[in-house]
Amino acid sequence: MSKAFTKEDSDAPEPKSVRRGIPVPAPNYVTADGLDALRAEHARLAATAPRDAAADARLHELADHLATAELPPPIQDPQRVGFGATVTLDSDARYTLVGALEADPKQHAISWQSPIARALDDAAVGDRIALPRGEVTVVAIAYARSR
Repeated sequence: MSKAFTKEDSDAPEPKSVRRGIPVPAPNYVTADGLDALRAEHARLAATAPRDAAADARLHELADHLATAELPPPIQDPQRVGFGATVTLDSDARYTLVGALEADPKQHAISWQSPIARALDDAAVGDRIALPRGEVTVVAIAYARSR
């Protein structure tokens, strides 16, 4: 059909697109606790009907992440910072390195791909680390359960 015979509504607002959320990283590491929480949230949302656009977008985001989620390889050296570590610094800051969808700065959980996590990666207690707010010293490293 010719464009001349179609109605164009230039006054109509453009439909809002639903943002797909956090891109799926590769590899898509998650902690064991995080994987359990993401699966539970996905099951809860999947059982909810009807869903609004935001809940539907979150359901799809969770499905995308869960499809490729993987637990990282076992910790080789628990005395060094790696995925899943909770790191305490001399500045009284504390960070836990987690997967992309698990990140929650209010709970001190940061993505393992964030600049701070990358700066802390492979550090040991006593190491000085340069962060955006200045140099800090690692004072403790702890790991949660693993599978």
